[in-house]
Amino acid sequence: MKKLLSVSFIILFPYSIVLLIYSLFHTTLMKYLFHNNIYIGIFYICIFWLISFINAILFCIKNITYKKNALELAKINMTIKLIQIPAYLFLFIIGIACMFTIFTFAISFILLALDCASIFLSGLIGVSAVKQNYTDSILSIKQAIFYSILQFIFCIDVICSVVLFKKSKTANTLKNTFEKQ
Repeated sequence: MKKLLSVSFIILFPYSIVLLIYSLFHTTLMKYLFHNNIYIGIFYICIFWLISFINAILFCIKNITYKKNALELAKINMTIKLIQIPAYLFLFIIGIACMFTIFTFAISFILLALDCASIFLSGLIGVSAVKQNYTDSILSIKQAIFYSILQFIFCIDVICSVVLFKKSKTANTLKNTFEKQ
């Protein structure tokens, strides 16, 4: 749980985008959170992303420097990506709905850019987990490169994080079994 708190900004970033979109349809939220100005909301999103980016970089540096447990990092990566699924689904549905009219077409591209910014953050955490699994000889160099690239591709990143967690768990179980004998 303590580890998830250290990446809470990364987890919450796509939900901050959802909050901004939700506030567009509820004037009370827009009034009190963003003073009825969408640019203030976008500014807040940018600041939140910057804080999340710094958080991701520090998390990666700490894990590479101190060589954390590969299973624990794979679990954190998988948890982040699974928690973010509802936000991505909401943003995808809104993005598709905005593609239907010429007046809201640009909103779809803005949402895509924000989604890419979000997946970049969680992808950094994923690369950290892949690197540690490579260091612990759970993954080969080819697998590590492949898994690292997949951390930045929508939908596939979730599947990849689950597979990485399963591999880490299997390797950890085998290691514990051999140590007991």
